[in-house]
Amino acid sequence: MPLLHTAARRTIGAVAGVGLLGTSTLAWGYVERRFPTLRRYDVFLPSTRNIDLRILHIADLHMFGGQEFIRDFLMRLAQEEEMDFVVSTGDNFGGHDGLALAVDAHAPFFDLPGAFVFGSNDYYSPERKSWTRYLRKDPRTARSRSRNVPDLPWEELRSTFIGAGWVDCSNASHSLPLTTATGPLTLALIGVDDPHIHRDRFPIPSPEWTNEQPDTARLRLGLTHAPYRRVLDAMTDAKADLILAGHTHGGQFGLPGVRSLVTNCDLPRAHGKWMSTWEHDGSTSLLHVSAGLGTSPYVPFRIATRPEAALIHIRSV
Repeated sequence: MPLLHTAARRTIGAVAGVGLLGTSTLAWGYVERRFPTLRRYDVFLPSTRNIDLRILHIADLHMFGGQEFIRDFLMRLAQEEEMDFVVSTGDNFGGHDGLALAVDAHAPFFDLPGAFVFGSNDYYSPERKSWTRYLRKDPRTARSRSRNVPDLPWEELRSTFIGAGWVDCSNASHSLPLTTATGPLTLALIGVDDPHIHRDRFPIPSPEWTNEQPDTARLRLGLTHAPYRRVLDAMTDAKADLILAGHTHGGQFGLPGVRSLVTNCDLPRAHGKWMSTWEHDGSTSLLHVSAGLGTSPYVPFRIATRPEAALIHIRSV
């Protein structure tokens, strides 16, 4: 009996310790999500002409009441950092009350040229679900018939972006002439609507994508919200220099030293966040997957995966 009593006490102590650790981890995850950071990259691309461009990549704001810290963080970036172009890769809403916050978060950059694509949480409000879904490889399920019609104000946000001069790259290809410190630059863009909900249709590349202008440097950017392999393969086959995506939240629940536990799509975990190289059929593109800035209102935690924006400085060699 004394032995049994001692074993029981040890078991109770172990369970209590695990419970305390779990509670402490979630408490830290709730705090960590409120401390976004700026991740910086220096990218050197081979080019016959001089390129010097700084791109701010923002993704997955998931704005709802209480997310003002994301707006404030982006306002500070606009004041403190130099950038030439802004890319927003979707999932701007965390609920029906997120429009004003999403607009305010982007507004400091409206005097710059920009481009955008949308994600599923620009069209459909988030649904309550178990946090364990964030630990599964691809927890997508078929949308119910009642969710076939978007219920978020994506059209208003799109109109605001376009009114600021930004281009919608959802299933579209565009070219933008830019004037940079090193001379004229043609920015060729190709993008898709969110592959996670099967809205992607790969567009025909613009002439500026395929034909380099004789007196102008060119940079080819691919944009997608969710980095599904079929999209990355198509963009790499089309010779994109750099592909920008979000969606994964970097796994949202992480472990120190592990790039990404899950990706919420068919992207391998080794590419689940930050900068990497994507290869397909002998072609290679750089791939940046943002860990994003926000969370679902139903799972407001980030563990070992700080929210982030990225400043990508592209130069030629």
